[in-house]
Amino acid sequence: MRQPAAGTAVFEEKSVWKVLMKIAPPVMLAQLIQALYNIVDSFFVGKYSGDGLTALSIIFPVQLVITAIAVGTGVGVNTQMSRQYARGEKVEETAGTGTALALISWAAFALTSTLLMRPYVMTSATAPEAIEYAVQYGTIVCVGSIGVFLEGIWTKVHQAAGNMRRPMLAQVAGAMTNIVLDPILIFGAGPIPSLGVAGAAYATVAGQFVAAAITFGHGFYRPPGKGQMLPCVKAIYRLGYPSILMQALYTVYIMALNIILAGFSDEAVTVLGLYYKLQSFFFIPLGGLQTCIVPLLSYTYAKQDYGRCQKITKDAMIFAGIFMMVGTLCFEGIPGPMIRIFSTEQEVLDIGIHAFHIIGISFVPSVVSLMFPVFFQAIGAAVPSVLLSLTRQLFCLIPIFWGMSLLGLEYTWLAFPLAEVITGALGVALYLKQIHEWKAENHAPLETTWKGESKMKMITAIINKKDVNEVCGALTRAGFYFTKMSSTGGFLTAGNATLLIGTQAEKVQEAISVIREHCSRREEPIPSTVKMGATGPDVPAKVVVGGATVFVSDVEEFEKI
Repeated sequence: MRQPAAGTAVFEEKSVWKVLMKIAPPVMLAQLIQALYNIVDSFFVGKYSGDGLTALSIIFPVQLVITAIAVGTGVGVNTQMSRQYARGEKVEETAGTGTALALISWAAFALTSTLLMRPYVMTSATAPEAIEYAVQYGTIVCVGSIGVFLEGIWTKVHQAAGNMRRPMLAQVAGAMTNIVLDPILIFGAGPIPSLGVAGAAYATVAGQFVAAAITFGHGFYRPPGKGQMLPCVKAIYRLGYPSILMQALYTVYIMALNIILAGFSDEAVTVLGLYYKLQSFFFIPLGGLQTCIVPLLSYTYAKQDYGRCQKITKDAMIFAGIFMMVGTLCFEGIPGPMIRIFSTEQEVLDIGIHAFHIIGISFVPSVVSLMFPVFFQAIGAAVPSVLLSLTRQLFCLIPIFWGMSLLGLEYTWLAFPLAEVITGALGVALYLKQIHEWKAENHAPLETTWKGESKMKMITAIINKKDVNEVCGALTRAGFYFTKMSSTGGFLTAGNATLLIGTQAEKVQEAISVIREHCSRREEPIPSTVKMGATGPDVPAKVVVGGATVFVSDVEEFEKI
């Protein structure tokens, strides 16, 4: 089987902003279309039945479980393949193993969810019609979820190779299929009967199949034999389980919040569901950047360019933060019109407007709390990634939400900004700890060490042979790397050494100080042709030797290969 085309040249672009602008828009467009079709889904179901809209809110966490397993496994495939590309290794076995895991995951999930669907629904709804709609809708989307699992893997295979266009086309085509089929299958058209809420489920499944079919080409690779597959499975889940856990916790906390809100009213559950539908729209820049920086960070980390890892993370946060401010402005300024797209029930509006005002405050701090887990996942630091996810969703949001619910429904929404701020503070602390560890390992992050933006300097030092050992020892103890070459001086034809020292711009003076301290200038006698008289002895002659001649030059490009 042919090696996947390595389209990773885009990751070598000198400017991080240019890289992000090349790879992020296709992903964001795909997620925009995905968010729109979720909104359209809720729009048409809301027109059909208010209980149907509640049913979609109840099943939404279940759909997130599907996404968690599919995308989380895909992230593991993506991260492992990105590292293999950076190291020049083959990726077919990893890609093929991903397809096998997608099929196994789908079979297990479809069986389990079918058996547990009704008991789950009855914990989140009281109205009989809402319960039946939810069971109907949930069963169809779970059994038909094979397209989600396959597309989740094949999309990540493409993205690992730097191909963001085909996944975008797949998402757009799948979403458009769903949007077109929604009104036809829900309300009926011509010979097609009205299927109600079940029609929305069938439209969703059809869109997922279309997306999977488009990503099949160059996304599907035959699974390897058992002996080759097991190491791949371990590597994929070692890298991907933080994402699976993060997505799964997302589901757990929504289920928990639904149960808490159900104690107040079904309308409160509906408001939470509407929030997450609209949130997916405003979180597109953040979600797109999360998707894009995983292969970029993994590729860069594999090259040991820790400075660029820092810059990627910083620039991505700035980029996302700007866009998230737009979401905050909308939630603070026009919550009513946004809710009225789906529901005109006065109780839904009353609860929702108050909730949106409070939740909107959490959007900007969520950039920090959500980007750092991705950063740690990309560099293979699973523990801090998982810790941040657990803190945000399990240790903070659910307990705070429950505690606030004791004061009343209107206070519960404060859990969102509080959880983001707490998690963000922990993320900053863990990130700074990681940077400190890099510095301690003599891998001090640079402002950047990439093509055209290098802050590296090359020191060329010519040193007398009698001083070279002492200088080299001192440079080594100070943490400098160098290459030593033997050379010969032009005046005395004496032996010396030329040291090539690559270092950060801010450490140049430190290196020169080390050289200066361990290079001595001294006088040494040399043979002379000058005599005292015709037959007298040679006149003694002395010259100054030692010291060092140092040149400092800019480095246009720096790579560790």
